[in-house]
Amino acid sequence: MSPQVGVPVDHDAVPKIIVKYQALLDKMAASDMPPEAEYRQVIEKISRYRIKAAQENLDDPEKVEELCNCGQVEELVEQADDEMMVLDMYLKERWWEYVKDVPIEYDPASPGDDQDGVDWEVPPEKNEEAKAAEAKK
Repeated sequence: MSPQVGVPVDHDAVPKIIVKYQALLDKMAASDMPPEAEYRQVIEKISRYRIKAAQENLDDPEKVEELCNCGQVEELVEQADDEMMVLDMYLKERWWEYVKDVPIEYDPASPGDDQDGVDWEVPPEKNEEAKAAEAKK
């Protein structure tokens, strides 16, 4: 369904979407990337959504394009290929190991901290009114 210049029409694009996005899911499932890795969660959601859209609309590529809202079906196939390359790099380099939560030592809403007279529970305009009233004293 590709009216886009430079992207050849592929009448098998919708079934390819199913195969290629399932391959992404299978590769992640067989890997040692933890299920809580953000990248894995995002790619799993996108892959499952696109597989479902393709399975439910095998004979309607325009509907798949509408549901996925990310280009022509031929481009969705290319995106799956590109994502497979990224996934291979991600797994090889074990990038999920470099993303760790960082403890934050400063909590601006903690009682007793210098908050410059700001009450974090009050809308900003009310804080300004309180500051103005305090300045008049």
